[in-house]
Amino acid sequence: MILGYCKEDETPHVNARLVFPALAIGLTVDLLVDTGSFATILHPGDVSEIRFPIDELRNEVIVTGISGTQTYYGEPAVISFYDGEGRQDFRIDLYVAKPHPTVDGLESLLGRDILNQLGMSYDFRRSRLDFSVE
Repeated sequence: MILGYCKEDETPHVNARLVFPALAIGLTVDLLVDTGSFATILHPGDVSEIRFPIDELRNEVIVTGISGTQTYYGEPAVISFYDGEGRQDFRIDLYVAKPHPTVDGLESLLGRDILNQLGMSYDFRRSRLDFSVE
């Protein structure tokens, strides 16, 4: 079972490890669980400390969402979640946001590309959020 949690602002989150094999980069991020997002998205605040090579990405995708129309890059990645029994890995095209004032302060998102592969139980009253792979 993959455990999530609620932040002080009452939003559901989960920790994940992201690895970009073609870039030889890995990082651990806190993802806002967003059933409205079609994809898992990495925003600039989570990559600023590792000097992510945004200029090397080529698969440009224009996405329209709540923050308007923005440029993202689809990059093959492995997203990993740890539970009490080990690690669950998923291969996805992760969308990396091009830095821009409208997205720079946004949280990174766990979207339906992963959520649709999991069972999710969310009980806000008990501050419980967990995911199952089966």
